[in-house]
Amino acid sequence: MKRSRVRIFGCVLLCTLLVALAGCVALPDEGVSQDHLEDRFAETEPPESVAATVEVTETVDGEVTTHTETVWLRADGASRIETTEDGAEMVIVNDGSERYFHDREADSVRSYEIDSTATAYLEGLYEQPERYVESYDVTEIEETTVDGHEVYRVEFDPPANETIDRSISVQLGPDEYVLPLETSEVDTAERSADRVELWLDQESMFPVKHAIAGDGIELETTYRSLSLDEPLDEGLFDPPEADDGSDSEEFVLPTITHHESVAEADAAAPFSVAEPEADALPDGVELEEISQYVFHDEDRTQVTLSYRNGDGDSIAVTTSDGQRQFATGGDPVAVGDATGTIAHTDEGTELQWSCDGVDYSVFASNEYESETAVSVGESAKPAC
Repeated sequence: MKRSRVRIFGCVLLCTLLVALAGCVALPDEGVSQDHLEDRFAETEPPESVAATVEVTETVDGEVTTHTETVWLRADGASRIETTEDGAEMVIVNDGSERYFHDREADSVRSYEIDSTATAYLEGLYEQPERYVESYDVTEIEETTVDGHEVYRVEFDPPANETIDRSISVQLGPDEYVLPLETSEVDTAERSADRVELWLDQESMFPVKHAIAGDGIELETTYRSLSLDEPLDEGLFDPPEADDGSDSEEFVLPTITHHESVAEADAAAPFSVAEPEADALPDGVELEEISQYVFHDEDRTQVTLSYRNGDGDSIAVTTSDGQRQFATGGDPVAVGDATGTIAHTDEGTELQWSCDGVDYSVFASNEYESETAVSVGESAKPAC
């Protein structure tokens, strides 16, 4: 979850003539420039508090879904979100040390301890727009209004290799903490970002609106009924309780570490990391990422080597010291001297097998034949 801030500029005569129709448009080197926005972010602090109704619209391959959330945020990291998920009312409260999920329909409360170094919701809202301004090319700046707020609409040209998934999130340091719950069934990691737009409040630089689009997906978030720096009731951030008074169920988030090399991952993991031979991999794929997940509540570690080619086709090889969950209904298949299972899903082929107490898997996206997954697995697996 994330947030942002800004203020004033003048337009040339041509812009003045266009105000009544479409607002005031400036090229990046006129009026408010990209450098000006960078300076504003550097000098502007997030507000002490935010209250708003957030409208989120997802358009995926022409199908539109919309949902709203009510949010209260504080600069000290406390937050409260009221939303609806699959028809059930949910309240999510962060009191600074724990995050609580209250399912009002099931009358259940779950919680987990928050990493003390994690970025606060409100702070993150500002870091994401700042990343855009520092990393992307600004193609257009326009003065307009959103829900009564005077804003700068800033359009960016994302890098050619930017994905929607990467453009939504900000990684802070080599470790990140993720909630093991999916918020969308859309695979944003595979889709390219072609357009990014921000609507920044001119006074506070808060991102009143954010839109990102590409490859058949458009995600748009708008903060309405927005109030900044207004006092918030302390009771909003009290840990929620089930109606029957039962204690919350605590779960533990996995820790993710990104490694620079297979050797580094091998040294950090409690097992030997399986690496496929180069000639077994499809032509054109390159090692893109090495991720290590530590599931503290399961006492389990896994390391995934992710490969991708220029078209976005992917191969992933995972080593784990505990069994992972895979697609069901797989068929038996020989992986060298071992016997594993292979299954076909809408996303691709999943191969898994075990050897000497270590579990291995290969995922190959739909562009590859099943034999590719088996060949990669046989080249990566140790002798059983």
